[in-house]
Amino acid sequence: FFFAIDGHSLWANSKALEIAGVNRDTPDPIPRFSYYVRDKNGEPTGYVLEVNAVLALVNAVEPISPAAMGQLMEAWLPKAAAAGITTIFDAGVPPIGSDQGSLIALYTDVEKRGKLPFRVVASYAVKGLPVDDAVQQLTDIRKRVSSELVQVNVVKIVGDGSQEGYTAWLLEPYADKPDSIGASPFSVEQWHQLIGNVDAAGFDVHVHACGERTARTALDAIEKAIATNPPRDRRHAIAHLVYVEDSDNQRFGKLGVTAQFSANWLSADPDTMINMLERYGPARQSRMYRPKSILNSGGRVSFGTDWPAAGYFSTYKPLDSIQVGVTRQLIGKPDAPVLSPADERLTVAEAIHANTLGAAWQLRMEDKVGSIETGKLADLIVLDRNILEGDPHDIHRATVTMSMMNGRIRHES
Repeated sequence: FFFAIDGHSLWANSKALEIAGVNRDTPDPIPRFSYYVRDKNGEPTGYVLEVNAVLALVNAVEPISPAAMGQLMEAWLPKAAAAGITTIFDAGVPPIGSDQGSLIALYTDVEKRGKLPFRVVASYAVKGLPVDDAVQQLTDIRKRVSSELVQVNVVKIVGDGSQEGYTAWLLEPYADKPDSIGASPFSVEQWHQLIGNVDAAGFDVHVHACGERTARTALDAIEKAIATNPPRDRRHAIAHLVYVEDSDNQRFGKLGVTAQFSANWLSADPDTMINMLERYGPARQSRMYRPKSILNSGGRVSFGTDWPAAGYFSTYKPLDSIQVGVTRQLIGKPDAPVLSPADERLTVAEAIHANTLGAAWQLRMEDKVGSIETGKLADLIVLDRNILEGDPHDIHRATVTMSMMNGRIRHES
């Protein structure tokens, strides 16, 4: 088997399907959302969509082990420090069995050995039913895993899939599949129950929302939770936001919801210009990824990379994300097409803010990190140039000469 770059699907050969026991009689984990694509005779083709079905097959063929994940993570840590990363948000680890905490604990294992170069805010991911145990699951993991550098205080909601696989949840049908608007793992009632319960318990949600119906449903559920539950300092976030209707863009600021963009997706790359044009048609495709509109309406924006997933360009480097957010072009090609709307390009200062204080606010850490101020923790990086000056197309060329976290140098070149 091998994965698609976005992580939302995989292709498996007949031997893998046999090992996993997937055949014409195997029920789909979540019909119409996470399922085994079948031919006209009902036989599985080997194309598998969304995480429930994907992980079931992967764990049957080559089980994910903490040891293997730990080795992969530790090999990446020096690269993260060299890229200038001092804090990460882990938006839902792949579960080993039913225990997500066992993978999150890999961070604290490294921390105990003094080798963790960044802070971690991790989440408990809800990928399907049930939804009524999310608060208890999160609470249990928090009790087991929390440390100085590793906190677990967010419920990640996998609200839909991806446009490429027709599993993003849309308001209007797909242009090239007019009988489908995609799907969500949850009914509207379950959305309201899940977000209402998490909000009432004092925790924040982080919603995966590629489709505009998912973004609207999440905003509706958050609005209802605000009206129903006691007042408090909320830091809910909705991520990806491939396409959002104008009326819903205005709601982020009104509801205090952070719009979290995977900024490296914001270029006129072949996936966006070919695949997404086919899925959405020109009217919607020409209004994708609009962080400036949210800022202009009083909303907050944060940047992430969604690494290792991507639609076309996969990167964990914040400088890459900042550059794409400013240029809306592929990196390394100054004359490349600019993704429409061109006026959604951010200034360098806005893109830096999204990667620093914008993200820190979302993670409830703005009083500790995100800017260099007296009284804050010594988390900072030094670059070999001032990226606020010069050609924005050269931002990715900047070298991180030093990364510091908790006052300790974690990378130096």
